[in-house]
Amino acid sequence: MNKLIASLLISVGLVGLCLADTAATQCDEDCTVEQGWSAFGDVLLVRPIGTAVTIANFGIFAVASPFAAMADATEEVYQTLVEEPADYTFNRELGDFSK
Repeated sequence: MNKLIASLLISVGLVGLCLADTAATQCDEDCTVEQGWSAFGDVLLVRPIGTAVTIANFGIFAVASPFAAMADATEEVYQTLVEEPADYTFNRELGDFSK
């Protein structure tokens, strides 16, 4: 079991090195390897978590939408719960956390 975990960590590290270097060479002159590591962390952690949050928030919106409709705030609730997390997850550049 320990060998499996060690080989998995080494594999993830090697893939991370490849992605970091590739991301650093694919962007403009000001790009660094640190930005490549940011892109790697973004793909490995932030995007899957953002996807899960977007899906969970859509479920919350489905439950809350009748109450939002009574308050005439359906669009605002949808934008806050679904559109903003989806926009952060899917519509920003890889490794860019400034939004």
